[in-house]
Amino acid sequence: MMISNMAVIGAGTMGIGIAEVAAAHQCRVKLYDIDTSAVTAAIEGLSLRLDKRIAKGKIKDADKQAVLTNITAVDKLTELHDCDLVIEAVVEKLSVKQDIFKQLEDICTEDTLLASNTSSISITAIAACLQHPERMLGLHFFNPAPIMKLVEVIAGLKTNQAVLDQAVELVTGWGKVAAHAQSTPGFIVNRVARPFYGEALKIKQEQLADVHHIDAALKDAAGFRMGPFTLMDLIGIDVNYQVSQTVYQAMFNDPRYRPSLLQSEMVAAGLLGRKSGQGFYNYNQPDDDDSLCYESSQKQTPSQIQLSESNHPFEQLLSTLQSVCSIKTGSLNQVGDTILFQTVGHRAETLAQQLDKPVCLVDWSFDYKQSKAVNICFSAQVSELDKNHIIALFQHIEKQVLVTDDSPGMINARVISMLINEAADAVFNGVASKQDIDLAMQYGTNYPQGLIEYASHIGWQNPASVLTELYDWFGDDRYRLSPYIRRRL
Repeated sequence: MMISNMAVIGAGTMGIGIAEVAAAHQCRVKLYDIDTSAVTAAIEGLSLRLDKRIAKGKIKDADKQAVLTNITAVDKLTELHDCDLVIEAVVEKLSVKQDIFKQLEDICTEDTLLASNTSSISITAIAACLQHPERMLGLHFFNPAPIMKLVEVIAGLKTNQAVLDQAVELVTGWGKVAAHAQSTPGFIVNRVARPFYGEALKIKQEQLADVHHIDAALKDAAGFRMGPFTLMDLIGIDVNYQVSQTVYQAMFNDPRYRPSLLQSEMVAAGLLGRKSGQGFYNYNQPDDDDSLCYESSQKQTPSQIQLSESNHPFEQLLSTLQSVCSIKTGSLNQVGDTILFQTVGHRAETLAQQLDKPVCLVDWSFDYKQSKAVNICFSAQVSELDKNHIIALFQHIEKQVLVTDDSPGMINARVISMLINEAADAVFNGVASKQDIDLAMQYGTNYPQGLIEYASHIGWQNPASVLTELYDWFGDDRYRLSPYIRRRL
């Protein structure tokens, strides 16, 4: 069945975004909201956004008119009786969604596909109220829907495979990337991405680093598009916290998904991010930036350093130092008396005691050569001269330098290893294939690389080592290693 006549229920940001995507691809869309004024406001807002795109030369006036012509405001659910597909995009409450779909089952034909845009509620649970749950599925778009490529196509326990196939054909025809997932809490993205927020919040709560430093490490050094605190402020701290609570409760209070007390306090105080003017950052103070967390650039480089011969990405970064000073070859990377390692979870102090040598650890990056910064830490024995030389070396190859206190996994390796563990566990538990998980994290969250692909590239022993060190240090079951990783060691 060709889908050319559909409806969207809910005229919020996601609802009007989905309607725009469909309308831009010659689909007739009926837009319904219990608040009729919300529908009018949504269409007017869309018209203004399209005008801005016309002004920038991105679309023509004819494109705007085609989109608006394809969207019709309706004020009664009964007007959706002839739709081929209905997508619900309302408040994240199971009872509200079930009430809508029970009504739709009586209104629409037996061939109508019923879909929810829920970000974290079980599709199986929503469909449980239906006489024909086999036609119910999840179509989870990402905000802003017209721009973000990913759509999670989610199967409930009783969803018919033909329904899923039809939905995939539809959204790919709209220019989207479809990732298949089973109906489990958070699906792919909102499950796998939890540590990006949760572990960053835990690092801040431990007072290892402030939000500027953590964001700079994960954005400028690791290569994520945006730091976790900036992203939470953009999403809305209350929205992010609600998803964390939903996944945690749905996972029967598994420690891996434990919400943050710090985030709970922020919500209680009304510090919700950009929409309230203040969150982890103060948007009423334009000078609230991360520039102060970088080291100053008034240090001299050493005349000679020692580098090992290796094709590891970290050693490839160090090899560029030959443009700064003379290089001699040795078994270890060494500046003065200090040995340089890429962290694999151990504290610098622990390694220094084992080697009886001062140690500098360098945090992880998806691409060391392209990164704007490096995040490092030192053992207590490192001299001020060696510290200054190491910082100067990185600065002279145009890397800004962040210095973190010595702690297991530092920042990037800790967060990335947790993300890899979550992705691996999702594969292990049949949430989605490794290919769909990597697609989802790249297109749904703009991660620099698929997590499974990255772990395969650097070696599974590296995140395993980081997680083992974190488990030993904290004694917290949130750091338990997925059997999927254990099988690859």
